[in-house]
Amino acid sequence: MNSLISCLLRQKKIHVFLFAFVLGSISPADAQKNADIQINKVFNQLVTAYGSAKSAPQLVVLKDKLQQKSPAFYEASPKPLIKVDAHFYSLCRTFGKDSLNALSIVISHELAHYYNDHTFCSDFAFAVSKSNKTYAGKLKLVSKTERMSLETQADYKGLFYSAIAGYTPFEIYPKLLDGVYKHYQLKDDNDGYPSRTERKEIAKNAQMKATHLFELFQKGIKAKEDKKYDEAIAAFEEVNNYFPSRENYNNIGVVKTLQALELKVLTSEEYHFPKRFLYPLETDNTSRLNQNGTRGTDDKQQEQMTTLLKSAQKDFEKAISLDPNYAIAFINLACVFDLLDNPEGAIGKIKELSIEKQKTIVVQRILAIAYYHVGNEKKAEEMWEQIEN
Repeated sequence: MNSLISCLLRQKKIHVFLFAFVLGSISPADAQKNADIQINKVFNQLVTAYGSAKSAPQLVVLKDKLQQKSPAFYEASPKPLIKVDAHFYSLCRTFGKDSLNALSIVISHELAHYYNDHTFCSDFAFAVSKSNKTYAGKLKLVSKTERMSLETQADYKGLFYSAIAGYTPFEIYPKLLDGVYKHYQLKDDNDGYPSRTERKEIAKNAQMKATHLFELFQKGIKAKEDKKYDEAIAAFEEVNNYFPSRENYNNIGVVKTLQALELKVLTSEEYHFPKRFLYPLETDNTSRLNQNGTRGTDDKQQEQMTTLLKSAQKDFEKAISLDPNYAIAFINLACVFDLLDNPEGAIGKIKELSIEKQKTIVVQRILAIAYYHVGNEKKAEEMWEQIEN
């Protein structure tokens, strides 16, 4: 997931540059086209950050001449739709360097409704069209308390995933709420709905919670890099209590596997050819190079290593259950199988990936190791030579 975040952050910088570049004098047609482009880019970036096995909802950018009654809303049926008012983009532009941050907040909020199965229709600003009787009828069945609860959940999860996607939504959120109420001429109080004051209180609480969890997530990443594995696991598991995502389970599994690798003594082959026997989830194995390659682990150490690996196996399997197309979890699970003296299982797990993904260098590394351990040294040697060349 760390590489995903780095990639998303790089994309964000590019998007901000492009956004700033187009703020000059442009025609209404070009402005609308640019709004459509930016809304789609932010939407796709957020869908990637959510990383759910559920297919993404359809994005509809509303390009009517008159702006909508709300910046965005989610419709659960007859098919999942997230509709974003193209005119909302003009409001986002007023926030300057925070323009894309503001845009991400609203889109991420609606995505949170979708991914958390909030099946009633909801719009970001609690604005309800009285002419839409079906819409209003459904919402009457939902109590104000329940609406506030679900909107709170959408707020803090929306903010968290906005941050995961590389945006910085926390500081701009209160200003955005005021801007939305003014821009869309919303009443401060709507019968049966949270008032503007209540809405801002929801946002404040969500902001505090999402900020804490994102900082905790970053703490886990740093602890992993610093090889403070117990600290990293504790941080990721706490985040997982609120956001049980494929990336979080994968992160936990990786840390446990790295712990197990520190208990593993290199064989003589691994000692003399360390790069060949470097598991894809390792950055290096120099921490184990100073160990005697012929010395075996004691029973207690071996038992501890096995316990960690089996626990990591469950984490990777959980990540795959959340998203059967999450290739990195398959690769990491194959590493675990090989470390558990089940190279056949490792090869079988890799074979579940598409042919295209099986050709990547990362996959070839674990396959070469697994083939060597099943006794097919010729095939392993061929693969290593291809990797090295």
